[in-house]
Amino acid sequence: MPSLVSHPLEAPIGTTLAMFYLGVFPMAVAYVTYAYAFSRMRASAAASFLYLVPVLAYLIAWLWIAEMPTFLSALGGALALSGVLLVNRCVH
Repeated sequence: MPSLVSHPLEAPIGTTLAMFYLGVFPMAVAYVTYAYAFSRMRASAAASFLYLVPVLAYLIAWLWIAEMPTFLSALGGALALSGVLLVNRCVH
């Protein structure tokens, strides 16, 4: 545990700030949007959107760094999307 405190102090300031940014801002954006979703829709419908996180991660990786998803990844994404659509269609 002592290295958890000492190593960030030895890292370049740019690296430390990047890690701080990645730890704070995506978490804050996720929390605010999730709270907004819960205030506007039923909890079961809002929670089903969590299944979109891996699908969106693959989509962003494909568009941003040209990472090609495997067949099983695409199949899992299609399954997750169909589950979200099914749950939200039945809720209304």
